[in-house]
Amino acid sequence: MSKEYKYNNSTARFYDIIYDKLLNKSGYEFYINEIKNCNGAVLEAGVGTGRIFVPALNLGADIYGIDQSELMLKELKEKISEENFYRITQQDVREFSINKKFSLIISPFRVFGHLLEIEDQLKALNKIYDHLEPGGKFIFDLFVPDLEKLNMERNNNIEFDGEYEPGKKLQRYVTVKHNYINQILEVTFKLVWDENGKSNSEECLLPLRYYFRYEIVNLLGRTKFKLENIYGDFQYGALNNDSKDFVIVCRR
Repeated sequence: MSKEYKYNNSTARFYDIIYDKLLNKSGYEFYINEIKNCNGAVLEAGVGTGRIFVPALNLGADIYGIDQSELMLKELKEKISEENFYRITQQDVREFSINKKFSLIISPFRVFGHLLEIEDQLKALNKIYDHLEPGGKFIFDLFVPDLEKLNMERNNNIEFDGEYEPGKKLQRYVTVKHNYINQILEVTFKLVWDENGKSNSEECLLPLRYYFRYEIVNLLGRTKFKLENIYGDFQYGALNNDSKDFVIVCRR
């Protein structure tokens, strides 16, 4: 996977603070509902700081998680008891191995957008398939490309301006460049925050792959998965020209 991203310290540290403001909560509710309706074990592939994992665990779900970022998992471990640490492991979705089968596997919040090459996407899908029980379900989401926005580059635009603690300022700036041939958004986040009486800053490159509908269909067609549906939102709505999300449901 070319130009692989790695979350740095500040990105992991301030992740929840920023996305509590920026994320649409409907995706969260959708996945929690799916987990509630699952009768077996659940795996979150790309668990991050546990924005879904932790509430699901607190609801009594038999949930596990993998993520390639040690820093993100460190943040997650701060939120759960040590007796549940066995549920999360640092593993790459393309190569992971768990001695367990799952009824449901989820990859929320555009995890597959981080897989830039077709080979990586297929590796991940095949690994996920192998970890599902017969009839098990895999759900992931991606954003629907906005053709107008794809023609607009952003240069150091502020998208978050707030505080991470009372009186301590936090800002996030975003720069986006477009790699049309490879369908990649070259996204650079710059975090600026006040601490110990001085201003600090750090940048993080996050290349993000975007997909079109039939590309997703054809990709899944190269695996053993059975595509059940592609919804256009997190309320199980039909996919249409106004859809902002691909919510993909497939089964083993």
